[in-house]
Amino acid sequence: MDLAHGGSMAAAMARGSLSWAIELLDRPMAPPVRERLSSAIGLLADRLGWAVYDAGDTAKAGRVLTLALDNAARGADRDLRAHVMLDLSTVVTDSGRPSEGVEILRPALGDERISSAERANLHAVAARHCAAAHDRPAGLRHVDLTEESLTRPQPASSPNWARRITVSPGHHDSALGLALFALGEDTYAWERLSSAMARLDSGRTRTGLRCRTRLAVLHMRAGDLERGEREARRAVQDATGVRSQRISGDLQMMVSSARTHGMTVLADELTPYQCVGGEDLGECVVSQAHQGR
Repeated sequence: MDLAHGGSMAAAMARGSLSWAIELLDRPMAPPVRERLSSAIGLLADRLGWAVYDAGDTAKAGRVLTLALDNAARGADRDLRAHVMLDLSTVVTDSGRPSEGVEILRPALGDERISSAERANLHAVAARHCAAAHDRPAGLRHVDLTEESLTRPQPASSPNWARRITVSPGHHDSALGLALFALGEDTYAWERLSSAMARLDSGRTRTGLRCRTRLAVLHMRAGDLERGEREARRAVQDATGVRSQRISGDLQMMVSSARTHGMTVLADELTPYQCVGGEDLGECVVSQAHQGR
């Protein structure tokens, strides 16, 4: 439904559910139930905020994700709180404030209660933010800390949301690959991105596209224009029906790289297909945020 309708239908359902759930917070309930409700609101608001961000509205996404963080912090799931901070930091970084994005992650990285899997995810994203802030040494340190976290025991069981995202097959490879690509570590980035493409499940369409567009660019940089063209064409094919400002930006980067490497015919051919942007998902449930709670 998300891929077919650009997120608008799913977002409408999420807004309705959030409105109902936020009103429940005013009702009397046992503390354990309130904790569970707060986590549920935090998770749903996080998913809605991420969809709004994917559609290209960073300002509105920031407001929804702030609502998500406010509620997730009242729940018992520390990984969820950390993951909302990660998403919020990405929105802030992509708004042109990467150093602030790194700072948003520091409280989560200092929380010893989060799992090693989520900690690895946080460090990988922090590495990407450092690349955007032109702090390559700090970015490489976060890469090392990602790998260190991945050597630690992983949780025996994870909540459903984490099994779909953070601990799903290929996720950490993709997160590290994106960071290494941004840091200019081409060889290592190619290894991680290739591993991610081999392991990602069919439901990670956007993540797969983010990896494939970068693999196309890496092949072009290495002088393997034939493989670069093949990956580029596959990326455009896979992006059919996907409405996402992030993917649109990735396709534009890939087409620009093709032009830079003398692949003018390919770049001209793919240019009409690079605009696959999102849509306005409408007003989100921010006005109903319980002020002062």
